[in-house]
Amino acid sequence: MSNAKTVKSARPLKAMTSKTDVKYTGSEPEWRTQPDSDTRLSSLSRAFGWYHYSFGKKEAKELIIDWLARHERSADAKAFARVPEQSVSCTFGWLSRMNLRGLELLTDEQSRLDQHIQDLILEAKLAKMPVEEPQDTVAKPNIQDRLREKAAEAAGELEGMLDALIQDGVKITAEHKPINLLRGMNISPQHISVVRDTWVKHRDEFADAAMGKDAQLAEGYNHFGKIQLRNLVKFAEQVLADCDSYVQIKKVERKPRKKKSVSAEKLTAKFKYLKEFAELKLTSEPVTKLVGASEAWLYDTKKRKLIHVVADSHVQSLSVKNSALLGFDSTNSIQKTLRKPAEQIKALMSGGAPAARKYFKEIKATETKFNGRSNENLVLLRIR
Repeated sequence: MSNAKTVKSARPLKAMTSKTDVKYTGSEPEWRTQPDSDTRLSSLSRAFGWYHYSFGKKEAKELIIDWLARHERSADAKAFARVPEQSVSCTFGWLSRMNLRGLELLTDEQSRLDQHIQDLILEAKLAKMPVEEPQDTVAKPNIQDRLREKAAEAAGELEGMLDALIQDGVKITAEHKPINLLRGMNISPQHISVVRDTWVKHRDEFADAAMGKDAQLAEGYNHFGKIQLRNLVKFAEQVLADCDSYVQIKKVERKPRKKKSVSAEKLTAKFKYLKEFAELKLTSEPVTKLVGASEAWLYDTKKRKLIHVVADSHVQSLSVKNSALLGFDSTNSIQKTLRKPAEQIKALMSGGAPAARKYFKEIKATETKFNGRSNENLVLLRIR
């Protein structure tokens, strides 16, 4: 547990108030009892999510300064005040606050917090040494730079989640939800690749280590068991899947505002599809059924592609914008080339939805991802 001595300050420790959606987020986390080893990770994850939802680097810096002052480290508090906000990790700001709210830090957590503080104080001191460039030559960060920086910060917080997972023995539970962190930080969908590219590398490295083909990786990961390595791969895949889901969510979501509801007819007016395909005696279902559907079966008559579209589990329903489908699961929405379209489509349509899914899964053909774009050769076989 933490060995830091907390000072009984004359200044009371007031609870922080979430700036938005208080009725949904609840009050600031408090630690009247300590979480045990089985629930510690999930408890901390929920608390981090609460702070991430309403606060940023400015507040994180202020919280660390307050934490230092209350632990009789006034010199460090004064030095930390000169640290640039953008250098501060929100995770350590929230962790210091949680300590003041009653959470006893583990030895490793205390050590990492102290190291982060000392590293930033040293960087701030070194930054004063070089000669400053003339003000008119220093390029100011634009909005894109700030958005990329925010995405990089999210990537760093996910690394912290990975560290916590490893410390907990690489046991994945329902509490591990990277998408909550992404949504809480509200990063730009256009910059999700900053996060995704890093985790593609993580997934590939974990997978190679699990297979044991690379001697250096095998040696570097030899302290993990087979199940732990598989869980690392699963977690990396979960991060990547949540990145894709986050993009779909942001496409569907809009800033809350009062506006007239758009009819399904208007939403689908520009959606391209084929009403009838005489060769196989196929007739499309009404295109308006796509809006709000949970899954759909499409057939591209030109490429002989049978497409199974599934709504993203977080969005829960499909939608349409111009000639594209929105809200679909980019991982599980796939297409296969049919060798005998007439027979195979008839077999697919002869049963219910569960039977259709089973039949499609058993079709022996190469799977490719569905990109969501419509065309004039697309028959809407079944929509539900």
